[in-house]
Amino acid sequence: MNRLRKYVEWMSRGRRTDRIAYVTKEWDLPLPLPGAEWQADAKFSPADELLSNPDMKAVFKEALEKGVALYSAPRSDDEKTLTPAQYANLEAAARRA
Repeated sequence: MNRLRKYVEWMSRGRRTDRIAYVTKEWDLPLPLPGAEWQADAKFSPADELLSNPDMKAVFKEALEKGVALYSAPRSDDEKTLTPAQYANLEAAARRA
């Protein structure tokens, strides 16, 4: 059974980047940005996250199929951001190109 895990990227001074990785195995994590590191989210519950944001289904599906899905979290409510499904579609189109 594959267990989905959530990792949040943090800079060295405690500042969060906007990158979140969902992986089935820790060694599938992408390389962190320079000066950053991945930290596991111990409170992550896929069911709770899907209930609060149903668009995450596309991101979780990609992570389970490929072992990893990288997601850029919205920085604030006032910024126009992509939904997780739109982001996954853009990444898929970029890989095909």
